[in-house]
Amino acid sequence: MQAPRVFVSMGTPYTEKYHAFREELERVLRDRCGVDPRILGRNEYPSGSPVQKIHEVMRTCSGIVIVAYEHKRIHSGLEKRGGAEERRITNEVYTTPWNHIESAIAYALNLPIYIIAEQGLMEEGLIESKIDWYVQKMKFDAAELRRLEVCESLRVWVNERVIPLSVRRRPVLQNFIKVKFSELTVEDYMVLFGFVATAFGAGAAFTHFFH
Repeated sequence: MQAPRVFVSMGTPYTEKYHAFREELERVLRDRCGVDPRILGRNEYPSGSPVQKIHEVMRTCSGIVIVAYEHKRIHSGLEKRGGAEERRITNEVYTTPWNHIESAIAYALNLPIYIIAEQGLMEEGLIESKIDWYVQKMKFDAAELRRLEVCESLRVWVNERVIPLSVRRRPVLQNFIKVKFSELTVEDYMVLFGFVATAFGAGAAFTHFFH
């Protein structure tokens, strides 16, 4: 059976430490959790709009791992400058905005979310502990991913959230490939007819749109 696909949202590593962390995370997900990690620029390559490609890839996945780490550091600044809630920013660390974009797309697609955040990173948007997910904070050292409690946490998430969704989303037509038409039930025929009708409807709409 094909391994469940998991989208990995991680900005392009810019130091050896972050490169090593991404490589170890891929290994842990693939070898210890039994999933197929999909990463833009690594094994998925957009030919046009990256947002469209992200959406397409996520629709084939059954979960997303957000990897949030230092993208920018603000030594001194102001938030809501001039307002009643003005706040001084001092030495704060923020992740890439792509983590927020990709986590929002995943949330809209009802995908299970698992977040790994570098210690000291500011929590904001969906990159913070919510009712439906937990933020795993750690040092971004490849060895941290080999710790038993981290591997176990990822495995539990995969077994309880990712695999059940993968099974539910398995293409219904997959069942028809394994049987003869004479073996199909009335319910099977109804499902198959629904797929055919949908395909013809989509084709008709496409033809009408371009004419």
